[in-house]
Amino acid sequence: MYELKNHTEIVVRQAIKDYFRQNKTCCSCERCQADIMALALNRLPPRYYVSLRGEILTRNESHALPDQARVMADVVRAAQQVGAAPSHQMPDQT
Repeated sequence: MYELKNHTEIVVRQAIKDYFRQNKTCCSCERCQADIMALALNRLPPRYYVSLRGEILTRNESHALPDQARVMADVVRAAQQVGAAPSHQMPDQT
């Protein structure tokens, strides 16, 4: 049985980690990260593969600078949207 994988999901997951390493202004709980990932993935084209060869080809294509910039821009936009209206109550910061 072949396992279908979406390379865009892997790239977005890493971009979210990178974003939170540099940005501590919004909630980074699992729920907020999942919301950010969903929003970003809905804006980006999927890049599916089922074999090692397909993974290598897809990974090589995705290292183009415009793709990386687009992924990070969509992650930042999604993080701002989730940060402005998180889907959970934020603890009081008094």
